This record gives sequence, C-alpha cells and structure tokens, in this order.
Amino acid sequence: MKFEERYSRLPEDALPQEIVLLMGRGCFYKKCSFCDYHMDSGPDSESVSLNGRVLEQVTGEFGRLVVLNSGSYFELPEATQKRVLEICHQKKIRHLHMESHWLLHEKTRFLKDELAQEGISLHPRIGIETFDEQYREAVMHKGMGYNQAPSAIAEVYDECCLLFGMTGQSPEQFEEDIAIAAKYFSRVYVNIFNDNSTAVKADPELIRWFARYSLPKLQKDPKICVLMNNTDLGVGD
Repeated sequence: MKFEERYSRLPEDALPQEIVLLMGRGCFYKKCSFCDYHMDSGPDSESVSLNGRVLEQVTGEFGRLVVLNSGSYFELPEATQKRVLEICHQKKIRHLHMESHWLLHEKTRFLKDELAQEGISLHPRIGIETFDEQYREAVMHKGMGYNQAPSAIAEVYDECCLLFGMTGQSPEQFEEDIAIAAKYFSRVYVNIFNDNSTAVKADPELIRWFARYSLPKLQKDPKICVLMNNTDLGVGD
C-alpha cells in the first residue's frame, strides 16, 4: 500500500474528520470468511515508524480523528496507541473513533471510560456486518456468538458497520439490518462487498438492487455512510 493511501480528510462529511489507516500486528481473529484485510500488517519495528509518519499529517482541524487498521485498535503497537493520544491532546482533538472486534468489547469499554476522564470522547465502531446471527456466524464466521442483543452491543459501541452484497444475502435481510442499526447506533457504515482474495463472491444482482432501491434513500440520511468501494473513505487500496 502506498504511503499516500494512509491519510485522508473528509471536510464535507456529516462529521468532518481526518482519517488515518495505520499498520498493526494484524487481526488476532483472522477467521472471517470474507476478509483479507489482515494482510496489511507488520512487526512493530516496521509499523511504529510508518504510523508515526502517517500521524504527522494530522492537523486537528476538525477536532475529530478516525483511526483505522487491519484488525482492532488494540492490535496497534503500544507506542502507536500512545502517539495517537498525544496527537489528540496536542491538536485538541476531542473525538476519537476506532474499531474493535466484539471479543474485545470489555477492553473497549474500559478505554472509553478512561479517555472520558481525559476529555476525549471515544466513539468505538464494530463490524457487525449483519444482525442475522445465523448468517453472520455460520457463513461469515464473525465470531460474535449468538443471542447478542443490539441494545447490549450499542452500550459499548457508538457506531457499526454493515456488509451487504455477498452471495446468500437478501434484500429483506438488509432492510432489517439497516432498521436495527439506525435505531441503536449513532452512525452506520454500509459497506458493499467487493470481491477480494477470499473465496467469497459478490452478488451483482443484490448490488444492483441496493443501488436502485436503497442507496437513494440512505444518501439522504446524515447518520448513514455508504461505501460502495473499499477506498471511499480516501484510504486503502
């Protein structure tokens, strides 16, 4: 990945923000059937230096920073996590967004409470993908388990990501997913599945349905961000 693909700014977003895509040790889980993002990883000896140069680009102009990496925030080197918080204090950034897997929700809750004492509002984001637990666990192999109430998830996570367009999904499933997500989460990211190096394939018919019937409505809702391509946030390749 090119260095230039690791920083972006979205001044026109409903929540104007700066975004950094950092490198960590890679997702500890690595079992999601559809995901190959964990390949963007490296040893601390490599990533700390890279992440430092990426974070140097942060200006704090919007007071909001989104930190992404291939995995959970906690898989970034400790030196990088420390630097992120230093940047927030130096640049007077009061809103920090990050991602973590459900299996790390207690760690996420603790960090949220800890940063609140420092005057930083942490907005954790979780890749739920779908609230259809059978599909999520049996097909996606997400590892969140069963009987996870959306309200309980939202007690820790402010934002969620949905994934749509994979073979085996349906318009009905998506309509239910978006209704639940919009009810419980302050921001919803709808990711349209793009073919990658995994065996999972996109369903062109589903994606055409989405573009015709759902996209026009969702684009009018400021709390919903639709990503038709993996690079729509200005980072990644």
